[in-house]
Amino acid sequence: AFRGVVPDGDYIDRLMTLYDVRLKAGDKPAAALKETLSVVLASPMFLYLAEPSADEKRRPLTDAELATRLSYFLWSAPPDATLRDLAASGELKKPEVLAAQTERLLDDPRSSGFLEAFVHQWLGLDRIDFFEVNRALYPRFDSGTKVAAKGEIYETFAYLLRHNASLRDLLKSDYVVINRVLAHYYGISGVKGDGYEKVSLPKDSPRGGLLGMAGILFMGGNGERTSPVERGAWVLRKLLHDPPPPAPANVPAITRLSGQVLTTRERLLAHQEEPQCASCHRKIDPIGFGLENFDAAGQWRTEDSYTAIDANGKPDPKSMKTWTIDPSAAFHKGPAFNDYFALRDIIASGADDFARSFSEALVEFALGRPLGFRDEPLVTDMIGQAGKKDLAIHEFIHGLVSSEEFRTK
Repeated sequence: AFRGVVPDGDYIDRLMTLYDVRLKAGDKPAAALKETLSVVLASPMFLYLAEPSADEKRRPLTDAELATRLSYFLWSAPPDATLRDLAASGELKKPEVLAAQTERLLDDPRSSGFLEAFVHQWLGLDRIDFFEVNRALYPRFDSGTKVAAKGEIYETFAYLLRHNASLRDLLKSDYVVINRVLAHYYGISGVKGDGYEKVSLPKDSPRGGLLGMAGILFMGGNGERTSPVERGAWVLRKLLHDPPPPAPANVPAITRLSGQVLTTRERLLAHQEEPQCASCHRKIDPIGFGLENFDAAGQWRTEDSYTAIDANGKPDPKSMKTWTIDPSAAFHKGPAFNDYFALRDIIASGADDFARSFSEALVEFALGRPLGFRDEPLVTDMIGQAGKKDLAIHEFIHGLVSSEEFRTK
């Protein structure tokens, strides 16, 4: 239960005392044992992957510890017999053996344990479940579509992992990995099954890559309206490795705009006139403007509209305003773009920044701690190794597993 860590005698004595107490209380042996084992299963040593060490200085992992760290990293599960045998024989530490075992674990279906947990943490997918879409506004985005849209994110990464494809495909690609439900939602024909499959896209499709996924786009809103700020900040954090600072506290409302029906762009540009807002919004908003052709449910559109709410909390039809979406903008102190496709091309050209963001997230996930200053050389080495093979996904993982940081504690 404690993964090879032998508990001290005092702990065993307390368990035996509990067992005896339950017997004296009238429990049958099986019931007393069940109560005792429940204490073991509630112990932090069972619930958490502990790596206790009496040494103050870093030291190499033992073979058994290395097998455990590798297995929990790539399977989220204990080592199997093959890993345990290699650890017992002292072979696992050999670079060629460790590399072969890393590849074996990645090719095993149990790598889904790594895939799901890592992608969720890296891309911040918990926001998908924070709110529901307004079905009156977006009737096609039902619960089945939401599940399918979330699944597309995981299944696309799974495809990259299975085929050791390039990380670049998450920025821009000529294919999607979708099922029948999402194909219907995207207007793509020829997909009939409930399982996810790779489907080629026409050249003019806005899909392909994270920016064209309904699940990602859905997170950049509130279920009713899009939020260029949420979308722009997410792109800066996850794709461009340039996270904006936290919003300042107690930002006052722009009262001069009250009662006015403005376009999304007009409302956000007004924020840039406020000194405490301008520095961040000048970086964030242009990216969000470039994604405005996608509505709050991730569907392509060319127009948007807004209706004010009256004193009774009902839409006021007299105040409705409709406008043609203008996705053109310019990065703060950077290139301009005319539409979403040009924005996507600019982001895709910064694959090295994306690789750094990905590598840092991978290090944090594998080592179970925040990234530190001392990890920067490791991240640089991982990017360099993967860069020699067009940013192939497996190369990032091999670079991490073979590193001193992964093999010591």
